[in-house]
Amino acid sequence: MSEDRLLEHKAFPFVRVAPRPQKPRGIGLTIVADRGMGLHRASDLMESAGDYIDLVKIGIGAYRLQSEEFLRRKIEIFREAGSAVFFAGDVTEAALMQGVSGKFYEKVKQLGAEAVEVSSAQVAVSLRDKCELIRMASDCGLKVVAEAGQKGREDWTHSQSYVVAQIKAYQKAGAWKVLVQGEGISEGVEKMNEALVLNLVAQFDVQDFIFQAKSSASQEWYIDTLGNNANLDVDDHQVIDVELMRRGIRKRGVFGLVGAL
Repeated sequence: MSEDRLLEHKAFPFVRVAPRPQKPRGIGLTIVADRGMGLHRASDLMESAGDYIDLVKIGIGAYRLQSEEFLRRKIEIFREAGSAVFFAGDVTEAALMQGVSGKFYEKVKQLGAEAVEVSSAQVAVSLRDKCELIRMASDCGLKVVAEAGQKGREDWTHSQSYVVAQIKAYQKAGAWKVLVQGEGISEGVEKMNEALVLNLVAQFDVQDFIFQAKSSASQEWYIDTLGNNANLDVDDHQVIDVELMRRGIRKRGVFGLVGAL
């Protein structure tokens, strides 16, 4: 195993931790949401936790309020740290409603991003239209993260057969990953909807998914249940906590896990 996998180049190398693939990783991805952070915050985040961030999701449409030069500089900070970038949020849906999705995808590519999200948080989009957007973005040379679920609608989980059909359609259209919306799974519910997650990973490869996990309880459940190679979408202040969980530090049974290395 390389030093990077065991963090032997980090502080206190004599304290053993669970191994992890080094960047660029194909599994166990940590995705961080950027809700309009400034350049200093972006730089500080990459300096302190960049080794553990695989993708940065520029989300909620905050980028519509920022200059193109600013976005280029921020994206460069992320990419210099080896973290890929993708655009998400309400502006992507506004582009669809205004008939300018093609221009949007072209600009995303020009700014240096590698991927884009296809979602329906604010607008109703048919499955056929979503699949067309996936193909359109792919034709622009972008990877596509397609969203399963809808913000503000926890009842989207009630029809498992439709969710499965949705995911299959996304994959057929060329989606790279499917983002499983947190609402209805771990957010807005009294108890985590474990059954749907387990049924999905039983029918698909767990690496097909990115699971939105914004609470420590949901993060711990995903890692304990699906393993430390589950792909998780978290907030920027949660990156270190999640990596510690993946490394077997912030979880029960730590000594048995690490002692077995």
